Amino acid sequence: MSAESLWLLCLGLCLGLADQGENEKLPRPSLCAWPSSVVELGSSVTLQCRAGFQNATFMLGKLHDPGFKQEQSSAETKAEFPLASLQPEDAGGYFCAYKTAATGQWSEQSQRLQLVVTGSWPAPSLSVSADPEAAPGHRTLRCLTPNNGSECLITALLRTGTPDPVQVKEGRENQTDFTLRESSEDRGSYSCVYYQCDWPHLGSSRSSRLEMQATDETDGPGAPSTKTDLRSILAATFSCLAIVLLLICVFLVDGWTRQDASGGDSSKSSHSKCDKQETSDFAHLENSPVPEVTHVELNADIPSEVASVPAEVPPASREGAELEV
Repeated sequence: MSAESLWLLCLGLCLGLADQGENEKLPRPSLCAWPSSVVELGSSVTLQCRAGFQNATFMLGKLHDPGFKQEQSSAETKAEFPLASLQPEDAGGYFCAYKTAATGQWSEQSQRLQLVVTGSWPAPSLSVSADPEAAPGHRTLRCLTPNNGSECLITALLRTGTPDPVQVKEGRENQTDFTLRESSEDRGSYSCVYYQCDWPHLGSSRSSRLEMQATDETDGPGAPSTKTDLRSILAATFSCLAIVLLLICVFLVDGWTRQDASGGDSSKSSHSKCDKQETSDFAHLENSPVPEVTHVELNADIPSEVASVPAEVPPASREGAELEV
């Protein structure tokens, strides 16, 4: 084997090992907060980092704070990092990563988790808004903040029992609208908070809670009334019945009209036949010959007896008369 062939073989083996190393890249972990990523001042929270490998070393870091770093080894596929007595400076974006003994390198960082510590700013207000632009089957919750419009704020809609915010919107206005579906899945107790877009991420207190129920259970504000739905159903039913009755009446009137028309035609036909018969009879009488009347002139000189027609003589009498002659 030539030197050139050996060089090509070594190059191919090196490239193959490099590709294999790339293929063994660790998958991205996930980070979540319990009981919620929006917590009150002085409370506690647990950040949980989950990976797809056991016997790994986990690391928790924080954006804009290079000095914050926590590591923990775990025989399971997850690690928990508790944070107690939270203060405003504990708010911010967190991430996690892990490494195994086989690779010895940190995995790709997880998605950012925004931890909000409430209580630094005044609470907003949450209400149901009669939004004419809302799509049918939806309702709008409006969160009003005392923002002067000069600072970027993030407004989050919260639901009791859900760790992460239901919806999050960023802006500089003091009014933020959230759209929910009118279904049993979206019912619950809602509130809203707002916090700074940038560090140090100071957050407000929670608004008053707003209880939202499904439209088929209550006729609360912002939800269509059950009575209105019932009226719509009844109106549609009566409309259908009226149309059916109208069609039946049209068919009956049409049948009666046809029956009267056929009866009139038969009577007219019989009358026409009678008229034709009478006309034909009169025509027959007019065309029949009139018997001529024969006028017999009687001779005045002939006596009336002779002029009278004698009665027929029986045959026997005739024979006797002939013998006598």
